[in-house]
Amino acid sequence: MSRNTQHEEQARQVKAALPGYLAVRETAAAVLLAAGKDIGLRLDERDARDLAHAVVDAIHKGAEVRGIAFACDVADMELAAHHRYLLPRAKAEAEAGDPLARRVLHDLEKYVEGAAKLRDELVERLARVGGQWMAERQKVVAVVPMPSPPEGQHRAKAAA
Repeated sequence: MSRNTQHEEQARQVKAALPGYLAVRETAAAVLLAAGKDIGLRLDERDARDLAHAVVDAIHKGAEVRGIAFACDVADMELAAHHRYLLPRAKAEAEAGDPLARRVLHDLEKYVEGAAKLRDELVERLARVGGQWMAERQKVVAVVPMPSPPEGQHRAKAAA
């Protein structure tokens, strides 16, 4: 099995193992319920589930937007590397009359054209999804963090 085939298989397995949105909500509800019991909170299952779903819903779109922004960054780096390192050398060799370099240059230019198109689609998606996220985010009322209880206080409540 070639190295690329191994990477493709590993990537396929990772993608298959990634939890979906609903699975993340269910996991968060289970974790919140268990954590609540550990610290002595009296949350029934419905309250824990509602609270966990609200938390996951609040961070999900931001995480999605961060992923799209990361893909845009990778596309930008790929294009920059081609423009800085590969294309200038291929152009110089093609201008020098090397027939193989002309074919390579043509292929590189086609690749860069495709990568630029993909980057433009990612940027459009980032603008659209990110704009929705920013509009939703402005609707959220400012949350004031609660002060942390003194160390050990939660254990005293749990013991009581």
